[in-house]
Amino acid sequence: MRSPIPVEVFDASCGDINEVVAFPPEAFTSPEFHEFEMDAVFGHEWLCIGRATDIPNKGDYFTVDALDEQLLIVRQSDGTIRAQSNVCRHRAMKLADGQGNARRFKCDYHSWVYGLDGVLQSAPDLNDNPCFVKSEVQLPEIRSEVWENFIFVTFDPDIPPLKERLSALAKYLTNWGIPHLKSATPQEFFPVDVNWKIFGDECYHCAHLHSKSWCPMYDTASERIDYDSPVNEPEKGVIAYDLISLEKDLSPTRTGKNLQPVLPELTDDERRRLIYVTVAPNLLLIAMPDKVKYFMWLPTGPTTSVFSATWMYPESTLQKPGFAEEWKMEVEDLKEVMEEDVYAWTSVQKGMFSRNAPRGRYAPSEVVLVRLNEWLVEKYRAADAKAPNAQTVPDADLTPAPVSAGA
Repeated sequence: MRSPIPVEVFDASCGDINEVVAFPPEAFTSPEFHEFEMDAVFGHEWLCIGRATDIPNKGDYFTVDALDEQLLIVRQSDGTIRAQSNVCRHRAMKLADGQGNARRFKCDYHSWVYGLDGVLQSAPDLNDNPCFVKSEVQLPEIRSEVWENFIFVTFDPDIPPLKERLSALAKYLTNWGIPHLKSATPQEFFPVDVNWKIFGDECYHCAHLHSKSWCPMYDTASERIDYDSPVNEPEKGVIAYDLISLEKDLSPTRTGKNLQPVLPELTDDERRRLIYVTVAPNLLLIAMPDKVKYFMWLPTGPTTSVFSATWMYPESTLQKPGFAEEWKMEVEDLKEVMEEDVYAWTSVQKGMFSRNAPRGRYAPSEVVLVRLNEWLVEKYRAADAKAPNAQTVPDADLTPAPVSAGA
C-alpha cells in the first residue's frame, strides 16, 4: 500500500538540525498510517525479540507476539535457536505461554503434540489415518539470527543477514562482553499506551524531566554528551550518543558509583562513558561500566506498544554475595526515572490527538531523533515507491505550522 500521508510531508523532518521539525501528529495516531508503517518498516527489518542466554538449555523456550504473529522461541537439541509459529496447525490455538522448559508442546484444544523442532508427533484420531502424514505437518519457522546473543527475527526472506549490518557496532562494544552477559531477571513486557516512535531516545529531556531523579545521581550537562559517537551509522539504523563523566566508574545510583564490579576488559576511557545505542527499529542498548541494559519495544497498534527493560551482568556478578539486594536497590533508585518517562510518553501520545498538536522544532541535542527520522523516511519512500499507483488523501493539512522566534 501507499502511505496515506504523502511521503513528501516527511521531508521537513529530515536534514539540518537547525531547520527540521517533528513528524506530523497523524504519524502517531492514524490507523491507516500504522498499517503502512508496519509493512514498510517492521515487515522488512530485523526485530529484536529477546536474549539467547535466557534459554540456555535444551527445551528452554519463551514466547513473544510481534506484528500479530505469535512466536515460540526454543533451544534445540543441538544447541541452536529456532523461532517458529506458536499457533497449532489444526485450529490455530496458541501452543505455549510465557517461558519455561519443555520436551514437547501440546495444544490444549485437541492435544496435537509437536517436538522442539516443530514437527507434529501426535494427532489423536489421525495418527493411523493413511491419508494423514504427521511428518509433513510442522510449525512454520521464522527467519532468525543471533547477534551478540540477542535473538532477532524478520518476516522478510530477502533482506541481508543482520551480522553484516551490525558488524561495526559489535566491534565497538567488544570490551563489554555482551555475548556472555546474562539477565538479572527474565525479560518481561508491559503495555504502554504509546505509538512506538515515541520511545525514540534522546537526552534533551534528561536535565528537565529527570532534574530531581536522574540528575542528582549522574551529570547530564550538555557539554558532557557526545552526539558524534564513532559507533553512529544512521544509514544502517545504528544511532548513538555517549554520556561522558570526568571520573571513572560512575553510575546513576544513590551513591553515584557502580554498585557492581567493573567489567574487566574496559579501558579507562570506556569506564567514563555511558553509551546509548539505538538499533532501529526496536532495541536500545546502554553500555555502562558494570553492566549493559537493554530496552525493547514492539508496536501492538497505532497508539499502543509493549515495552521491556532488562539488566545484564557477568555470571560472576550475578553469583556475588549480596547481589540481589544491591540490584534491587539500584532498580529502586531508577524507578522514579522510569515512571517519569512513562508519564511523558503517554502525555505526548494524548497530545498528538489535539487539534493543536504541533510539528515542533528540534533542539540541537535531539539530533539523534533526526537521524532516526531519516532512516525511517527512507523506509517509507522505498515502500511507497513499490506500491501500486493510487491517490493519497491526507486526513488533514500536514504542512508544518509556523514556528515562533522563541521556539
